Amino acid sequence: MTAPHNCAHLADRVQRLEAWAVTVDGDIANTKAKLPAMIREEILNYTEPVFGEIMAGNATLATKEHLNALERRLTDRMDTRFQAVDAKFDQVDARFDQMEKRFEKRFESVDARLDQMDKRFESVDARLDQMDKRFGSVDVKLDKILAALGMAGG
Repeated sequence: MTAPHNCAHLADRVQRLEAWAVTVDGDIANTKAKLPAMIREEILNYTEPVFGEIMAGNATLATKEHLNALERRLTDRMDTRFQAVDAKFDQVDARFDQMEKRFEKRFESVDARLDQMDKRFESVDARLDQMDKRFGSVDVKLDKILAALGMAGG
């Protein structure tokens, strides 16, 4: 509904009407008799342009059907927007799942390589222990040979 352009604001009209009721005349009975007619005239002056706009087809009053249709349209639009947002979130979630799977594969690969490195270090440690034992054995044999030659302690 459109408000009439040539009508004063309702509060201004009420103030003018109240001022008129106080200043018109000192006879309360006469004022009481005139007041309903003045109020009726003000109401008509205020509402007539609005109804004129409605009758001319420039404005309409909203009916319950109009409001229900508006509510349905708004609800449908909100549902559509929420569905679009949900779809975007699903896409983002799917991308995160893909990234997570990629990282898991990479971490598994890194873990496997680290396990291989650990096994190699264990193998190297075992070889170094064997070499240490061999050097110890060679050292004992050299000590025996030197003792047999009489060069021990020398």
